[in-house]
Amino acid sequence: MVEKKDIEKLIIQNKKSTLKNHWNDAFFYNTTKYSGEIKPNELLIWRSSHFLRGAYPIFRLTFDLNGKLNGIKTEKNPYYKLLNKVSIVFLILLNLVLIFTTEFKPAVIGIIGISLLGFFFYLFFFNVTKYETKILTEELKEAIENIELINNPELTNKPRSESKQEKIKEWTFTKILTRLLLYPFCFFILWLSITGFLDEGMTLHRIFGIIIVLTYIIVDITLTIRKNKNYS
Repeated sequence: MVEKKDIEKLIIQNKKSTLKNHWNDAFFYNTTKYSGEIKPNELLIWRSSHFLRGAYPIFRLTFDLNGKLNGIKTEKNPYYKLLNKVSIVFLILLNLVLIFTTEFKPAVIGIIGISLLGFFFYLFFFNVTKYETKILTEELKEAIENIELINNPELTNKPRSESKQEKIKEWTFTKILTRLLLYPFCFFILWLSITGFLDEGMTLHRIFGIIIVLTYIIVDITLTIRKNKNYS
């Protein structure tokens, strides 16, 4: 089992896990392997990635009384927690603005549209976060396994963790069905946003719809390509 003093060597930037530090890491896109905070009986380790930016997880590594690793947990960083709260408040305020500044029927349509787009964006970002977090988790586990192999050469022939041997099936029935439903919906929203934009001019919800839809399609295709490369 790997000891705490060995894993501490992975931490290049030793700093506290505070909102300010995670804000800076998200803003400047810090991919250092790794940033972290060293505590008496645990280590907090993190780094950003291409798509996650500020939504990267913190890995909390715990150790027993002998300094041996006995667990790894993931949790949201303070910046990501704040971002979630701000996003919810923003959507609520946007709906309230519609209620008090427009007539009843347009307000209801606008609220439904914004809610659907918000939910759609949440599903999209949830899947991106889940996939990127899995990659970062496997990356950290591999780094820890490499330390264990260096300290114990006799374990060279030990099988690697199953997560790295398992090939992710990108085109399962569920994922195909999801894309068959979401892609037409995306193009429908895109069509409504663009035609409305051309006929009636620029409005916030049309711009928001175009950005969300294009972001989802581009990132979904990019992630699919990356998965094929990573597991081929």
